[in-house]
Amino acid sequence: MKKITIIASLSLLIFGNSVKAQDIHFSQFYEAPVLNNPANAGVFNGDFRAILNYRSQWGSIGNPFKTYAFSADGNFMKKKWRNAFLGYGLFAYKDVAGETQFSTTNINGTLSATLNIDRDNSFSLGIQGGYVARSINYGNLRWDNQFNGFYYDENLPSGEVINLGNYNFVDASAGLLWVYGKEAGTITSNDQFSARAGLALYHINRPKQLLDNGDLDKLYSRFSMFGEVHYGIQNTRYAFRPKFMYYQQGKQKELNIGMFFRYMIKEESKYTGIFKNVSASLGAFYRTGDAFIPALLLEVANYSIGFSYDMNVSKLSNATNGNGGFEISLRYITPNPYTYGRGSNSKSRFN
Repeated sequence: MKKITIIASLSLLIFGNSVKAQDIHFSQFYEAPVLNNPANAGVFNGDFRAILNYRSQWGSIGNPFKTYAFSADGNFMKKKWRNAFLGYGLFAYKDVAGETQFSTTNINGTLSATLNIDRDNSFSLGIQGGYVARSINYGNLRWDNQFNGFYYDENLPSGEVINLGNYNFVDASAGLLWVYGKEAGTITSNDQFSARAGLALYHINRPKQLLDNGDLDKLYSRFSMFGEVHYGIQNTRYAFRPKFMYYQQGKQKELNIGMFFRYMIKEESKYTGIFKNVSASLGAFYRTGDAFIPALLLEVANYSIGFSYDMNVSKLSNATNGNGGFEISLRYITPNPYTYGRGSNSKSRFN
């Protein structure tokens, strides 16, 4: 009986948290730029970027939350416009939560415009629109009424009435971004410095949500703020990269802050280009009141792969034994972001 009660309680906990309809998050927020701010679309060293994200969370206490995401973004008009360019992006994710397999599928299109104020500073504005579909499966829920005194019998009536069904809605978001960048003095000096910070508001239209009792309520808008710095230590292979991300959606708040320490393992061949840049970044992040997150990022020319793992430090750690979420990211940028803009008028400050 106790086991069935625990299973039911966990299912309801997962179900209840999902109904609040808070947005997904990634511990590797720096590898989900369009999720953090629509104005990030197209603002990077390169012409085209594609990123895959995968997250599995809380597998030690039941069916894990799993999130799959894909984004692709790029820019155009850089060569035709002297002090401005446009960006575009596509971001899609699927999130499947817990015993009820509460599923959210989100597909968004993004447009951005960037104005170069001077050689070092630029501002970007981004808008985003999308379509969201949500569904739920009640078949995996277990209730005390389905315990016959000896074992769980799924054929027994649960006695529960749940009115929440599948529903869809359209969504709208917008963001602002500031970027500052100082290129390295020479190809090998490694003294480049860049910074970026942005503000965004998601669910501006506050789409309606279907509740368990059949009533409609509005999804809270989500305010996000992020910032990051790249500081290269002159005439060395080292760089510091602090980052932070802050979310607020209704009463829910989240702050993720930390830093990478990057080491350039191999520099690109100056003459032949045969040997490509290789770097490794080791870091740690802290999501306040929730998790400590060690992270590793490997970058080889156009490609990167990132790993991170959430170690619970909240009260939930009593149930998870400190096990949180594993996350992996894959990124591809073309042309090579290390050498992008070298010897041309293209801006290469968006580290």
